[in-house]
Amino acid sequence: MSRFHQYYYDHLVAIHNHLRQELKSCLRTVPTATQPAAVKNSLRNVLLFCRHLQGHHDLEEAVVFPSFAAVTDISHWSNSHETLDHTLDNIRKLAQKGVDQDGKDFTTEKETLVEELQKLSDIVLPHLSDEEFLSSPAESIKLWPTEKEMRRAFAWMG
Repeated sequence: MSRFHQYYYDHLVAIHNHLRQELKSCLRTVPTATQPAAVKNSLRNVLLFCRHLQGHHDLEEAVVFPSFAAVTDISHWSNSHETLDHTLDNIRKLAQKGVDQDGKDFTTEKETLVEELQKLSDIVLPHLSDEEFLSSPAESIKLWPTEKEMRRAFAWMG
């Protein structure tokens, strides 16, 4: 195993852990926020999380998935990404509506938002774990046996 295999894995896990923490925070704060200012703040955090997850998702689609797809079957990742796109869109619309209303009169939408966040959690958390497993040095060395091959596959990492 090369240092690059470990570097890639550590970098990925750090990003995923940040996304997990943001999602956990949203699932904790959205249902409990009752005052309009607190509701609006929690919804802003949801929108920020959505931007972070979308950025990660877009990078995976454009750069990471093609590298993996060249050496192993990851079709199940594409399926989860399609569902993720739809769910993220629903979450963004609901959260933006609540922000636009200054967090007022958002009780019914909040319940739906929490359901959508939970659905997103059910999609994202297994996907992150699966991606981490395949990216672990013990597994990635099977896909790219040398540091040179790994660097070629992930040239964007420098």
